[in-house]
Amino acid sequence: MATQYGSINDQSGDDAPINNSKAHAMPESVREPFSVIPYMQLMRLDRPAGFIGFYMPAVLGLVYAASIAEPSAVSPVQLLQRCIFFFVANLLIRGAACTWNDNIDQEYDRKVDRCRNRPIARGAVSTTQGHIFMLAQTAALVWLFNYLPRQCDVYAIAMGALYVLYPFCKRFTHYPQAILGVPLALAIIVSAYSFGVLESLWSNPDTAKATIALCIVEIFWTMIYDTIYAHQDLQDDIKAGVKSMAVRFQNSTKQLCTVLAVLQVILLVLAGIWTDMTMGYFLVGCGGSAVSLAVMIYTVDLNVPASCAKWFKLGFVFVGGSMNAGFFVAYLEKLLAHQ
Repeated sequence: MATQYGSINDQSGDDAPINNSKAHAMPESVREPFSVIPYMQLMRLDRPAGFIGFYMPAVLGLVYAASIAEPSAVSPVQLLQRCIFFFVANLLIRGAACTWNDNIDQEYDRKVDRCRNRPIARGAVSTTQGHIFMLAQTAALVWLFNYLPRQCDVYAIAMGALYVLYPFCKRFTHYPQAILGVPLALAIIVSAYSFGVLESLWSNPDTAKATIALCIVEIFWTMIYDTIYAHQDLQDDIKAGVKSMAVRFQNSTKQLCTVLAVLQVILLVLAGIWTDMTMGYFLVGCGGSAVSLAVMIYTVDLNVPASCAKWFKLGFVFVGGSMNAGFFVAYLEKLLAHQ
């Protein structure tokens, strides 16, 4: 099933279309239930592209918090340390989410060429083993998040609950991409509070508006890239009865993404205005995102799975990179002005 959980692209998405004869000819170490390889595959460690989709919202929250805090509140070393912390955390977040998703979706995955060779779908990991592995990753996350300020707790719990809900959404709504965007947006708040230098993101009206705008930006951005990604499996999803925005808007996806992209850029601009960002933010963060979104939406060929996979990956680099770079530039400008 098309989902960012499975975005572990090699050449054409998270799991390239599998020739059944090749699948049966796989090495025993890959098919062996007690091998470490299937568990690495469940975590998508072998295919890192989709990891960026989980990691970038956390980095966005970090550079956002650093740019709105007092200039001396967050040092470059602290920023780097938190980036490393959330790198590790998001390996586990993505791993647990993908494991849960693959377990819940295993019957659907067996009907989709690109997904049928996933570890649980092909029988390399049993349902029970998958659940135990997911719980182990979750326990590691709980231990890791115990080192964060208590302000993070409620948002982290809500984030986890939504990741649990997500696989079921594809059964009853055509908008699972919008639902997926919410926990990714909550990751921005979790990481922003992780420094312990912001008393509240909601006490100042302008900061509150900017934070809400940034969360909506992440939701819109997720809807754009994950709908493009889902076009890889459009025909299989229709046959399997899987719901998605790619299915719902299969004949007007580019128009939908264009509207979402315009709204995304407008909200980025407003967030910058409300938080008094520097000109560098508007040029890099807003301008770079606008150009990248326009090129991505215009260039991607939704009828070619390889093109969808390519722009799914490039979107993280250029669109996601522009948003993060905008706040990072603003942080550097304020830091240098203070010295």
